[in-house]
Amino acid sequence: MKPIIEGPPEAGEAKRPLGRRLLWFVALWVVGLGATAALAYALRALIL
Repeated sequence: MKPIIEGPPEAGEAKRPLGRRLLWFVALWVVGLGATAALAYALRALIL
């Protein structure tokens, strides 16, 4: 079983493709945006 948390890459290990690395940032941004919007609408519903 592959460990969940991986250490730093080895010195000679190839980097992951740029598209895959950028996909993580985009996914985190979308999730953060959605969580912020959900919280904002929930707070707005409580106020009104």
